Amino acid sequence: MKKLLILLVCLISLFSCKPKGQKNDNSPNLDVTSSGDTIIIPVESAVGKKIKLLTLHPEPVVRSCSTTGTIRAIPECIADIAVPFDGRIVESFVKTGQSVRAGTPLFSIHSPVFFETVKTYQQARQEKQVAELNFRRHQDLVDKGVGIQKELDEARLQYEIAKGQVENLAATLSIYNVSGEEIEVGKPMVVRSPIKGEIVRSTIRIGQYLTADSDPMVCVADLKNIWVIAQLKEDMIGQVKDQDEVSITINAYPDQSFTGFVRYIGKILDEQTRSLEVIIDCQNQNQLLKPGMFATVTFSNAHDEGILLPATALIQDEDHTFVVKSLGVDRYLKTEVEIISAPDGKVIAISGIQAGETIVSDGSIYLQ
Repeated sequence: MKKLLILLVCLISLFSCKPKGQKNDNSPNLDVTSSGDTIIIPVESAVGKKIKLLTLHPEPVVRSCSTTGTIRAIPECIADIAVPFDGRIVESFVKTGQSVRAGTPLFSIHSPVFFETVKTYQQARQEKQVAELNFRRHQDLVDKGVGIQKELDEARLQYEIAKGQVENLAATLSIYNVSGEEIEVGKPMVVRSPIKGEIVRSTIRIGQYLTADSDPMVCVADLKNIWVIAQLKEDMIGQVKDQDEVSITINAYPDQSFTGFVRYIGKILDEQTRSLEVIIDCQNQNQLLKPGMFATVTFSNAHDEGILLPATALIQDEDHTFVVKSLGVDRYLKTEVEIISAPDGKVIAISGIQAGETIVSDGSIYLQ
């Protein structure tokens, strides 16, 4: 009995032990070899079961990139109104938040300089009337054959000089939205809005004395359309074109997106920031976008077709990006590609691979 037990133990030890380094026939071959950029995966290797393959086909793609921007009023839709002459505020016609049209009275000012300008204008008009009558009289005499041509020429010259003086003064007054036909000597000057919009700021105080170089008293702005000024990094410039649709978000309303369109792409790169200024038109009917706000700007540029790759297919090596192409049953080729970002965790292949080729879409990490 004792000899039988010893024999049984020896048999168990013999069949349970194998020479060092010998593999189990049932275990898969995990060896992966390479020759240059060519990778060989034996059919029996477990690595082959850990990778997924994808055959590439052209797909509709949309390129997108994001950057920061600042909301601004459109320059021609905002006006800062100051007093044109030294003087004292006599009356205010508007208040903050009020809607105005171009030509709406804002305030009136008592100004000695304005009074003198009006007086000069009225005198010039009278001199023009006298010069015109004198010219017409000499013209009539010459037409009847009793006048002197030299006197007619002198009268015509005096009339042209007087007429030019009136036109020059009228042009000066029109700069301040003052009509020469409406002014009267001794009346205060009425300052009017040059544009339509809303009174967004007013510091008018009746009785306040101001000089021509004082800060603006009133700001009128039409903010139903605004600009977003985006800073486009150098490597994004090729992805943005005129009239591209733009998505805009702001911290004040993080769940809301605003749509705009590229209006102008700058021509000069800022050497310090290495960025280009892009102007975006955006409707702002509810006026949620306020000038001065920061915004996140996402550019989307639609293309007909492109090769989309999942990010899991990429292998990053220092400054280069690669994918692994399938060459057959057990052979693969590590190939450098040029890519740009795309939505939904994908990238667009610009070069290096073509439609119809098969790549490793997942599991490339096992082939490095």
